Amino acid sequence: MAPGSKRDRDKERIMSAVEEMYDELQAWRAVHPEASFDEIAAQVTPRRRALIGELLEMLAGQHGNGAVPEGLVCEGCGQAMRYKGEFRREVEHYLEGETELERAYYYCAHCEGGLFPPG
Repeated sequence: MAPGSKRDRDKERIMSAVEEMYDELQAWRAVHPEASFDEIAAQVTPRRRALIGELLEMLAGQHGNGAVPEGLVCEGCGQAMRYKGEFRREVEHYLEGETELERAYYYCAHCEGGLFPPG
C-alpha cells in the first residue's frame, strides 16, 4: 500500500481515536478512584461504541459506496432502478452502536421502492 494511502490515513485516524479514548478514561479514573466497576463501564461503553462506529464506517466503505454501473433491477417488480446519488444514512448495530454510511441510493419509479445500499 502506498504511503499516505486512504488505508494508512484511516488507520492513523482510528489509532489516534483509541489513544484519545485511553487518555480520557485514564484522566476520568484518576478523578474517580472510588468508582465501581459498573461506573467505570458506564464511562467506557459509550466511548467504545463511538470508536467501533468509526471503524465500522471505515470498513463498510473500504470497497466503495455500493454504486453499480447500470442494470440494477428492482427485486419487487423487476423494473430498472434509477441511481439517485449518494446519501448518508444512520445505521445502528444492536451490539456496536451507531454510525453513518454514505452509500449509493437507487429508486424504482414503478413500485416506488428504494435500495440503500445495493446488494
